[in-house]
Amino acid sequence: MKAKKPLHGSQWVWNKVFALLVGLGMLTALAGIGIELLPGAHPGLNSPQALLIAGSLLLALVAFRLRHADGRRRAWGNMRRYWALGLVIAVVTVIALEFVLAATDRARLYFPPAPPEELLKPLSRWTCDEVGCHFIYDAVVDFCERHELDIRRCIVNRQGFGDTEDFVAGDNFDERLRILMLGDSFTYGMEADIGKSYVETVESNFPQSVVWNTGIPASGTNQALATFQAYAPILQPHLTILGFFSNDFGDNVMPIDLRLWIGAEEGRIFLRQPAEGDENAMTLDEQKALYYRLHGVEPPGSEIERLIGRTRIGSLLPRAIAVARGEVPFREVSQEIEATREYLRALRDAAAAQETALLALLIPDRHDIPSPDRPPFVLSEFERLLRMPLPMAGERYQNAVRLMEELGIPYLNPIQALDVELDYTNYDMHWSTAGHQKIGAILSDCIEDFQISYDLSDCEQVKMP
Repeated sequence: MKAKKPLHGSQWVWNKVFALLVGLGMLTALAGIGIELLPGAHPGLNSPQALLIAGSLLLALVAFRLRHADGRRRAWGNMRRYWALGLVIAVVTVIALEFVLAATDRARLYFPPAPPEELLKPLSRWTCDEVGCHFIYDAVVDFCERHELDIRRCIVNRQGFGDTEDFVAGDNFDERLRILMLGDSFTYGMEADIGKSYVETVESNFPQSVVWNTGIPASGTNQALATFQAYAPILQPHLTILGFFSNDFGDNVMPIDLRLWIGAEEGRIFLRQPAEGDENAMTLDEQKALYYRLHGVEPPGSEIERLIGRTRIGSLLPRAIAVARGEVPFREVSQEIEATREYLRALRDAAAAQETALLALLIPDRHDIPSPDRPPFVLSEFERLLRMPLPMAGERYQNAVRLMEELGIPYLNPIQALDVELDYTNYDMHWSTAGHQKIGAILSDCIEDFQISYDLSDCEQVKMP
């Protein structure tokens, strides 16, 4: 019987390292399987979870084979003999895994598509100033005289908002109920027949009241705060209604005067911001850098880096580098929540100082509405920590509810009243005319109760935190 050769110091260390890797691989695989046992976990393995388990088991298997010096010598000999075959197998495996991840559409690409050469298109009918972003009255009139805009976009007052009356104080304001509407394209009236948006429905139901509509498409709570600070002192509203849509979270992490649009039909990117005349002083390189940063990542340093970050497997590398540098790749949900919290708090305090009742109208996306095949959104805290920082359907809406409760802002939650098939358009996220009128009727009932006592708690539909 041969005596075992004593191990050199380095061999002993490597034996222990690979033994530890065996245990680490097994523990990680068990942890991946154990996620299914946690309260609130969704049944079935998702793609990242399955990859975690498979990769951990593979690590444990390889480490088990290499835990002894003899095994490492044999492996090294086989690698030198079959390196070409191993390289081919590795390449084919990576390509196959890339196709699998693309088919499941669960792993996120690090870099967005390369920006087109013509990135910026200044809008001559648009400007931004101390009251936020709005249209330029004379420019809109010119476009409408040439029949280049639809009827809804041709409704504009001299302050540049989609309202039929100018935002100036009237002689008989003291005798009338005054309502200030804040919000984005829903409040603006997008996709509703003329005269039948939810704001116009309220106006028609209360003809003796003054209703100012400051809704601006693609704006967030930061815009709402700016317009409130500008026009509430003039109108002195009894009631201020904030239309809050789920994508306001994302809008609130961008400056008011900066918006990125990706035109699906033309494949063009439109960036709008304050400019002198129709010219924009930004260089193309700055525009491209801005394009990447608005997607939540730093621009690639080379074309090779960009191509690597355009694959799902390759995206792991720049993501790991960003984490190692202390950066947070992609815009975290927590950033959106914190920014929105601050704007809502500022709006709440400004409304209290103006002595106006503030009501938030929560506007659900069609995907937020529960259906028989899509139960109400539930996300456990453990899942929230583990998954990618991408909002799931319903999460932003639930975050909006939580913020209103936390900040003590009365809110109207119409999610149970809306029907996806009847109240939304078939081609985008907006309400149809039916949806607008339904919400207008609900708001009108609340306003009718409110004007008796000027207390929102009198409206049964309003949730009082």
